[in-house]
Amino acid sequence: MTLDLDANKKDDKLLIATIQQEYKILAEYKMIESEKLSGIYVIPSYANSLQWFGVFFGRQGLYAESVFRFSILLPDRFPDDKALPTIIFQQDVVHPHVCPYTHSLDVSHAFPEWRCGEDHLWQLLKYTQAIFSDPVDSIRGIELDKLKNREAAELLMTNKEEFANRVQENIKESKEHIYDSPPTEDPHFIVFEKFQPDLHGPVLERIKAGRSKQAEASSQQANGGHATGLSWVKEGEFKPLSIE
Repeated sequence: MTLDLDANKKDDKLLIATIQQEYKILAEYKMIESEKLSGIYVIPSYANSLQWFGVFFGRQGLYAESVFRFSILLPDRFPDDKALPTIIFQQDVVHPHVCPYTHSLDVSHAFPEWRCGEDHLWQLLKYTQAIFSDPVDSIRGIELDKLKNREAAELLMTNKEEFANRVQENIKESKEHIYDSPPTEDPHFIVFEKFQPDLHGPVLERIKAGRSKQAEASSQQANGGHATGLSWVKEGEFKPLSIE
């Protein structure tokens, strides 16, 4: 009887710990939403909240127009564990911080260890954007033998034109696989579809109309008028603020 009680207590503790972890992971996702990051999108897997799916869109610099899929793997005890989340690209990406064999991104130069309550996934995503925006600056002050891809780093510093050519090969390859069938049946996997006028056209028009209304409302506010129907998420909070 005592053994059964002990087993039940352990099960209860495990259940509580799992619920608490799920809540913390959801809070991380809410923070990402509140930061309104542009050009990088992530979502937790439906089946496993410790695995996230993501897509990076290059907007400037050498990686402009790139579309790189990646996964984020969270440690089993995230965020309480000091172990770092792992970012793994689904294809070869030429970059000094990306391992050419595992396609994993080295984030240890910015995050030596994970500090619960201080480090957050939105910061990890911002760092990812920064190192692709300016790869030269991302390796400044770091010894070559401490970089995941020393060859890429040397090429970047000595022959930037050739480095750019290899990056363009990466970009071309990644775009060729944008519409590939998903490697998983997880409904949260980010999928792209080719534009279909009959299906996507009306949605596009609604988006355009919505932007026009927002621009008009902003113009009215600037001229002392009153805007209606607008809502924002206050920075640092998750509750929308609306102007009626």
